[in-house]
Amino acid sequence: MAKKNKETMYEGKIKHFMDKSLSFAGMVILSPVFLVISLAIWMDDPGAVLFTQERVGKGKKLFTLHKFRTMKRSTPHDVPTHQLSDPEQYITRIGKFLRKYSLDELPQIWDIFVGNMSIIGPRPALWNQDDLVAERDKYGANDVLPGLTGWAQINGRDELEIPEKAKLDGVYVEKLKRGGGTALFFDVWCFLGTIFSVIGGDGVIEGGTGELHKEKDETLGGTTAADVGFADYGYLKRFNIDMGENNQKRILITGAGSYIGESFKKWAEKHYPVNFEIDTLDMINPSWREKDFSLYDVVFHVAGIAHADVGKVSVEEKKKYYAVNTDLAVETAKKAKAEGIKQFVLMSSMIIYGDSAPYGKEKVIDVHTLPAPANFYGDSKWQADKGVRKLADEKFRVAVLRPPMIYGKGSKGNYRTLAKLAKKLSMFPDAENRRSMLYVGNLCEFLCKLMLSGEGGVYFPQNGEYTKTAEMVKEIAEAAGKNIWVTKLLNPAVVAGSYIPGKISRLVNKAFGSCVYDQKLSRYEGLEYQIVDLQDSIWETGSVQRIERRKKKGVDSRPCLEQSKEAVLILVNHDVVIYNFRLELVEKLLAEGYEVHISSPYGERIDELVQLGTKYHEIEIDRHGMNPKADLQIFFKYKRLMKNIRPMVVLTYTIKPNVYGGVAAKMEHIPFIANVTGLGTALNQGEIRERLILLLYRIGLYGARKVFFQNERDKDFMLNRHIISKSCSCEVIPGSGVNLNTHNLEPYPKETDRLIFTTIGRIMHDKGTDELISAAGEIKKKDPHIIFRLIGFFDGDYEAKIRDAKKDGIIEYIGQQRNIHSWLKETHAVIHASYHEGMSNVLLEAASTGRPVIATNVPGCRETFEEGITGIGFESKNSEDLIRAVREFISLPHTEKEAMGREGRRKMEREFSRDIVVGKYMAEINKIKENRKDTWAYMKN
Repeated sequence: MAKKNKETMYEGKIKHFMDKSLSFAGMVILSPVFLVISLAIWMDDPGAVLFTQERVGKGKKLFTLHKFRTMKRSTPHDVPTHQLSDPEQYITRIGKFLRKYSLDELPQIWDIFVGNMSIIGPRPALWNQDDLVAERDKYGANDVLPGLTGWAQINGRDELEIPEKAKLDGVYVEKLKRGGGTALFFDVWCFLGTIFSVIGGDGVIEGGTGELHKEKDETLGGTTAADVGFADYGYLKRFNIDMGENNQKRILITGAGSYIGESFKKWAEKHYPVNFEIDTLDMINPSWREKDFSLYDVVFHVAGIAHADVGKVSVEEKKKYYAVNTDLAVETAKKAKAEGIKQFVLMSSMIIYGDSAPYGKEKVIDVHTLPAPANFYGDSKWQADKGVRKLADEKFRVAVLRPPMIYGKGSKGNYRTLAKLAKKLSMFPDAENRRSMLYVGNLCEFLCKLMLSGEGGVYFPQNGEYTKTAEMVKEIAEAAGKNIWVTKLLNPAVVAGSYIPGKISRLVNKAFGSCVYDQKLSRYEGLEYQIVDLQDSIWETGSVQRIERRKKKGVDSRPCLEQSKEAVLILVNHDVVIYNFRLELVEKLLAEGYEVHISSPYGERIDELVQLGTKYHEIEIDRHGMNPKADLQIFFKYKRLMKNIRPMVVLTYTIKPNVYGGVAAKMEHIPFIANVTGLGTALNQGEIRERLILLLYRIGLYGARKVFFQNERDKDFMLNRHIISKSCSCEVIPGSGVNLNTHNLEPYPKETDRLIFTTIGRIMHDKGTDELISAAGEIKKKDPHIIFRLIGFFDGDYEAKIRDAKKDGIIEYIGQQRNIHSWLKETHAVIHASYHEGMSNVLLEAASTGRPVIATNVPGCRETFEEGITGIGFESKNSEDLIRAVREFISLPHTEKEAMGREGRRKMEREFSRDIVVGKYMAEINKIKENRKDTWAYMKN
């Protein structure tokens, strides 16, 4: 127990006087606020406005603490929030707001005035929180007045574990007992830090003191060498890897769509094509448990929830972390072992060793370091790490990787944030720090060789050199063609920021803190994987070729104007717009020698486009918002981009790229080709917004080299309303067309009374979601064996409605899918209840696959099918007519359904091949190219 110290003059007299005077002034000044909050509480949940609890005061004497009531009257009394099984259900609506900004604590001003509390001090424990009181005894924190706020409150608050919270309270007590200026300064510092924390809503978790809610042992007390895996550390092993074509492995990646899983798959297929055959398994769908693992040699488990802001996560979210990061990993490993898998590879993380050291200090993890998770995220990874290794034996090798931060093309998280800063800032602090990092290419090389070895063990792959944040930022900026001044003149700001309590110091420590693995842990005899150094990895991540880097460094920097390519700039509002529907155009442009630049918000398809040879420029676009300031920024970014690239032609798609890209292209005197992909959504937002959108279209499309429309209605509308002039060159093309090879004709499902109807697309009002659910519910009353399947993402407030429909057995909700072809194969017909379309790609792809369509008779849908021959139409916004159409299809003989699908395919081949669309674009682009050549020839002569 800590030794008791006598009260100093500051603690006994000055601090007491300040508490009395400031609390009195606070009660007077804040009385209107008290009244408003009291009324709000009573209106939200009628009853007492104040809430009282017995709390532990100075000398462990109990006192009555006052707070504004934030929980329902039915909530159990004298139970800490973190001990409630589901605290969210008890908190009132106004209570959530009061808790987030700590306004529920205001009545404690009275407790300060009467001398039970101080403004600054350890937060008072509940009378039954023996664990917290006992821990505070170690630091003498029970021998001072508790406070309204304190040092622990502004350094983590509710997410702190009890030992850490008590330790921080001890720091405050030590400063207070020094007395004089030290104590006064520290109190002022805590007060200012509280303001920063409250403004940011830092550290508030409905779940209390950060206790981790698991039925498992979550403490590190008693950790054994076996728990850590010391004896199986990879650096103790010697590898003799057979990389010949006879060493072949079948790999199953458990976790579809993950960055690491996809990167490994591409790397292995490119560099080890004869050694690996790789499949991916989606772990979200419970059907993964039915997968036959015995067909594989290795299971590579990457499924998991990524790091979140641990200060803003509910208890339910915490449980999800353990369910996915821990329980799912262990269950997968058990299944792999039971079905004869030889090697199981798990992606753990450096996070199991806790947070980085703060700025100015260094944390080195070596062969003796014990894991010490700092929060529930790290602990969920640590429990999985231990859990899967316990299953290992001679026949079931378990390899666990504990990598540091992974970065590369398309990586998210901290590296991406740092890259954005490097491209925007002109100056950056030259602060000293060291970080272990791992380039994704080095990781993939390591994984390939580890799997070929078949070994188990614990591994710490990292780059061959440590990283300094300032040097990395400078390298990123250089790779992006930008100059940035890295200077020690800014270092005092870093030092000051590291001392500002709350979020600011955490951000500074995150950026400039130090945390490294001892390189001894990461070097393995016979397994070379550090093939790309730090500089090259950054340049490759930035999509800059090595030859360009050499030119920047003065090597082989002769002018090469004769070899320059004509540039084409494509502007879209989503990566899917270009990858799913314009990929063939991109490939054609690259094949004909054009340099293709793409600008859009970042999405998972961008990496694949970059790998094709395109150059990517990230510009964020709010597709639905109409914020003038944000939209103006889009225009200026487009203009700056065109000025830098000087493209031969600009291709624009969807509203904002058409409008702001069109204006920017005109101002830069660059020809542009616009594509009006559909007007429906834009013209159903009220008269004022409609007029504004049409005005913007008139401005944006004025002077376009060519305007492509996807249906006659949109073209006639724009001409009749004089949005485009009759002299403008415009043409209707078959939408985006359909790739007949990708969406190849599939055999029609066998005859059955279990018909499957699939709807694909955004889940929103204008896509007819309401009519679909209503019709499906009515039809299933008579035909319960009929299946209505819904694939897509929510683009409106429909999540609860879909969840209820799924619960009631009306629909099967699949979620967003990167590849819908496999779902179309088992579908009998595709339903599309949209109110308006440019040209429905869903219907084109369905028909190309040989599936009949049931769609609304609106422009953009009606053109894609022939009534009674390739599909059945119905009135939009009419669930009764949709029911009629579906029942008409159900009544058709199986042979007629199959014939409908075949005729739909023939229609796509005749009228909607994507080759037609690509041909139209290439004709226009080549005309512009020829005109440009003629102009240059004229100027030269």
